Amino acid sequence: MRSALAAVLATLAALFVSGALLLLTSTPAEAHENTLTSSEPPAMASLATPPPNVTLSFRWRVQPGTANVTVTGPDGSTQWQRDTAGRLDPGGRSVSVDLRQLGPAGRYQVHYQGVTGWGTPFQGTVEFTLTRPGPAMASPPHPGGGLGVPPIWIAAVVLLTAFGTLVGVRLGRNP
Repeated sequence: MRSALAAVLATLAALFVSGALLLLTSTPAEAHENTLTSSEPPAMASLATPPPNVTLSFRWRVQPGTANVTVTGPDGSTQWQRDTAGRLDPGGRSVSVDLRQLGPAGRYQVHYQGVTGWGTPFQGTVEFTLTRPGPAMASPPHPGGGLGVPPIWIAAVVLLTAFGTLVGVRLGRNP
């Protein structure tokens, strides 16, 4: 009976020591992931006016030169960022990109990727909705009734056509 009790105690002690070593030497998985802590515009925000830029803040530092951010519009393919290379803030935890003037109303997706300070890649997506079309959707007024041609050119073509027709008719009458 004593040997059985000693074997159980030895097994429990071994389990306790190995468990303690495992807890002391391992790190949580999230310590290696660079999670997004905030974004501007905020995730799932509904905006009436388009933002001039996007800023993403992370839990850990981002390696310089590794952050890429793309912003796609409602069609899923048109990209609205000026440059995909994100600018890091001095602390290295926030990445920003400037946007072109946004176009159609709808859902925009901010796709990001980078590498943490210790070399672990990360990526993710944040979405926001533009409730009204942006300035890129407003078409500039065209002179000439929307034809894109100045009225003076239209008048010149009409006059030259009339003159050519008159000359053709006059020459056609005299043999």
